[in-house]
This record gives sequence, structure tokens and C-alpha cells, in this order.
Amino acid sequence: MGEMRAQATPFRKARFTGMYEIRQILHHAGRLRAEGQGFALATVVRIGGSTYRRPGARLLIDPKGATWGTISGGCLEGEVAERALEQMKSGLAEVHPFTLGEDDIVLGFGTGCNGIVHVLIEPFAPGGPVPPLDAIAASAASRRSNVLATVLTGSGAWRDAVAGHVAVQDLGLESIPSGDLPEGLHERIVRDARAILEDKRHAASRPAWQNRTYETMSATAEVLFEALQPPIRLLLFGEGHDIAPVVRMAQSLGWEVWIVGRKPEEELARRFPGADRCIFLMHPEEVATRIATDGRTAAFLMNHSYLRDRALLAGLLPTQTPYLGLLGPRSRTARMLEELAETAPLPADADTRIFGPIGLDIGTETPEEIALAALAEAQAILHGRGGGLLRKRTGPIHS
Repeated sequence: MGEMRAQATPFRKARFTGMYEIRQILHHAGRLRAEGQGFALATVVRIGGSTYRRPGARLLIDPKGATWGTISGGCLEGEVAERALEQMKSGLAEVHPFTLGEDDIVLGFGTGCNGIVHVLIEPFAPGGPVPPLDAIAASAASRRSNVLATVLTGSGAWRDAVAGHVAVQDLGLESIPSGDLPEGLHERIVRDARAILEDKRHAASRPAWQNRTYETMSATAEVLFEALQPPIRLLLFGEGHDIAPVVRMAQSLGWEVWIVGRKPEEELARRFPGADRCIFLMHPEEVATRIATDGRTAAFLMNHSYLRDRALLAGLLPTQTPYLGLLGPRSRTARMLEELAETAPLPADADTRIFGPIGLDIGTETPEEIALAALAEAQAILHGRGGGLLRKRTGPIHS
């Protein structure tokens, strides 16, 4: 069976799951690795009641106590950093419970969340593998889904498995960066990780994490499973001034931003320095063969050219791209679809993937407002949400 080996290089360029904080963590972890320094990684692994962050939220702590990321919105980070510094000296990984409440006298956080957060703090030695970040970076680099399993507690024969990790890729490849887990536990974790991967392929809106308990006559273990997905890839077709605010906002979200235009790539890169990649595409009918798309891709057609946008839409409709946003009035999009339908049948799911006019109805006029509305709509669609008011949502805020 193939193995994903831990490497320092992917940390520096990887962008993951649309989260700017993860990009920062990967960047600084790569820097610390290159400098030969160790660090600690704190991860929310279990919650109870109302909490600010969910399992999978992470905080990176360097040997001086500097932090990147967030696990609570600011109320826990200082305490977690202090404990991380102690654990970097001992080299031991531990899970710590933190209470969040308005009347918390001991910790004095006063968050009003009235919940409990369990945080796994793992110290990592200089130059060694960092399984959680390696798995995240591998997902971003390969644009494949991963499931990362982390052992939180263990007893009996599985006592030494705590903080052990297993990552299983979409392709079925398995990685055990921290060493083999005990026989019996390892096989069950890998089996369940593969089942979660298969489930995520068919239900993108399902929870991205879950805790499971394993038992034998002589051992028990609790394991956190995280479904890791590659970052959202945003394709911006156009080179006008209204592209710039979209690039800035998408970059702040940690999205992977590609500019596709009719100008040379060097000129596009100078105009939009925040883009990850700039592509020259003279003939829009070549879009499907020239531009890589997948189920984590959103495309904004912003050329202000009816014929070019129509040709691009024709080329993108047969792809897996789940969000196709078009500037302009509803009548412009309807006309395009009518003309495209005259030459070839439209895909059955075209109506659920095409959004024109682009964006949520939030009262937009300026380029910045349009960028905000478009990115918010794409975020909602790619996460299986309707984009409505949270106060009118009958179910929980988080999946």
C-alpha cells in the first residue's frame, strides 16, 4: 500500500479548506521547520454545550509563546500557549478540558458560551514529522480529500496509542506518520476512515468531524476523525478593475485564486499580485481542456463580454464545477442559456449550478459590495447552505 511521507516543503504553499488561519499555520510551521525549531500544535478535539470553535480548529505555538490560528476567539489562546510551552519541555502530548462560561471564576474567561472545550496539545521536535499538518498539506497539494484520525485517549493495550495519527487519502493511500498504531486498533480506524471518505463524496454538507470509541475486552480508545478537503479554487475570468476586490477578499479567506484572462500572464500577475496563478486564455472554447476544475471549484465570469462569457459557460457546464456565477442582469443569463440550448442539451443540473445575477441579495452597488455578495453566495453553495439569515435558521448554526 502506498504511503504519504511527511515533507516540509508543502507547508509553505498549501492553502486549505478556505481557512486563512490554516494557511498561516502551515506557513509558520514550515518556517519553524526550516529554521530547525520545534513547536506545539493545539487542536480542539471534543466539545460540549455551546462553543466558539468546533473540533479541528488549531493553534500553532512556537518556543517563545507566539501563536497563529485560533481555537476560541481569544479567550483560551493564552492559557493553551502556556501549557504548550510546558509540554514542549516534557515532550508529552495531552488532552486538556477548558470550561467556557459567563461566571467562570477559575479561568475568568466570561465568554457566555457555557460549554466545554477539550484541546489536544502536541509538541513536535525539530525536523520530525507533523502528522496533522502533513495530512492537511497533502490534501491541499493533491486536491484530494483526506480523513485524519487522531487517538485522544487509550487504556490497557492501547494506552500508548494516545496522539497517534492515521491519514487515509481519497485514493485509498494510507499514511501512518507517527508510527504504527497497535494491532487491532489500526485496522478498525483505517476501515472507518475509508467509510467516512466514501460518505463525504456523496454528502458534502455532512459534519467534517466525529468522535468514535473502540473497545476490546482489555483496551479502549477514543478517536477523532476529521474529513479534510482541499481549499476552494476560485476561477476569475476577466481582467477588469472589479476583479481586484474579489482577489483580495478571496485571499483573506484562504481560497486558491486563479485569474484567467486575455492578457499575458506577466501583465495579469502585475495587476493582481494576490492571485495564486494567472493564465492566458485567448480562446474561451478551450477552457475545459486548459483549466483544471473539480467539485471544490467556483467560477466567476466577469469579462463584461457577452460572447466570451457565453463561450466560457458552454465550456464549463460539462465540468464538475458546482458554482458558475455570471455578472449582469437575469435576462442576460437567460438569453445565454437559451442560445446554448439551441446547439446542445443543457446538463440536467445546470439550473442548480448557474447563478446569474451573481451574489446574495444584500444591496450591492460598488465592486467591493459585489465581491462580498458573490463570495458569500459561493461559500454557501459549496457548503450546502442557502445563504439566508442565521436568526431564521431552525437547526444548529454548525452542521
